[in-house]
Amino acid sequence: MIKQAPLVMIPGPTPVAESIRQAIAIQTYGHTYGGFVAIYKECLAGLKQIFQADHIIVIGGAGTLAMEMGLINTVPAGEDILVVSHGVFGDRFALIANALGIKADVLSCPAGQAVPLAVIEEKLQLKKYKAITVTHVDTSTGAMAQVKEIGRLASRYNTLYIVDGVCASAAVPETMNDFGIDVVVTTCQKAFGTPPGLAMVAFSNRALARRDELGSVRAYYSDWKNWLPIMENPALYFSTPPVNLIAALREAVRIVLAEGLEERYQRHNRIAASMRAGLSAIGLELATSRDDLAPTLSVVKYPEGVEDTAFRAKMEQYDVFVAGGIGELKGKGFRIGHMGNICINEIVITLSAVERALSSNGFAVSPGAAVGAAWETWQSY
Repeated sequence: MIKQAPLVMIPGPTPVAESIRQAIAIQTYGHTYGGFVAIYKECLAGLKQIFQADHIIVIGGAGTLAMEMGLINTVPAGEDILVVSHGVFGDRFALIANALGIKADVLSCPAGQAVPLAVIEEKLQLKKYKAITVTHVDTSTGAMAQVKEIGRLASRYNTLYIVDGVCASAAVPETMNDFGIDVVVTTCQKAFGTPPGLAMVAFSNRALARRDELGSVRAYYSDWKNWLPIMENPALYFSTPPVNLIAALREAVRIVLAEGLEERYQRHNRIAASMRAGLSAIGLELATSRDDLAPTLSVVKYPEGVEDTAFRAKMEQYDVFVAGGIGELKGKGFRIGHMGNICINEIVITLSAVERALSSNGFAVSPGAAVGAAWETWQSY
């Protein structure tokens, strides 16, 4: 039997389109070579367009580095921030703040829900915060924040607004000017659909003014001031960028803009609706509140009698990878990523494997029920 390449349907890294794979396979240029400088500039310009950002920094690193950069360049040690957390990755903002000597008040909620706006406003009324951080989509729970509405609150209370876009960027709108966002911290391997390895920070002139007010910061590689001259002129040198990854991201950005932002956002809604129709058709329930669902992933509760490790082992045997639950949902469910450069084909393959894996683990499934429901939803969307 010919072994097929596995389909990776976790919430990042996501499947890599062939043109992006080809882009990363280019000869490794010198980072000050004119050809690469042009690639870097085009990539940055496209990202500014996607986020409506005044400034953008793209460097080697992960989303966690981007989160750290967002805080260390805007909030001095000893100051207070409000962390709005919908799960594991919201909580990570508080951990980073603590490491930087920043005092974090955390607003949490039950797993699978988003913190209500009224609760956020009540907290903002009681105390003056240097910044508010919100995870747009928490990858651990699938819960999506009301980013635009929280932006109005941040503006009303004159608080710098930092959004973790890791599991939302390029799939859900994050238009900074319209939403009142000062900083978006994100990465490349989810809805942008490139291999991991890039930290991305988009920020406003207001956020840059905050950096100027701080004077020096306790960082070197993470200091915006060291990177901004490079973003203006990539022919300059500060630290060697990951040349091939930036070439891949340039291609990913080209794909996003060629598809059209609104069209891309609607495709993600269509993908999510189709995937969830298939899951529902075979009796599976989501761990996320219906009102707080994100279009980029589904967190699925296991039916009684289905064990986590055994189920995911079968999925892997059928050449589809899904992720286990983390945080409060560890062992209680699995997570399917459905974002980036995928379509109905990947949904069908994944749902077919889910049917087979459940059946192999003793859960009664009508063969083809999930696939049929997903296809009908896709066709009628």
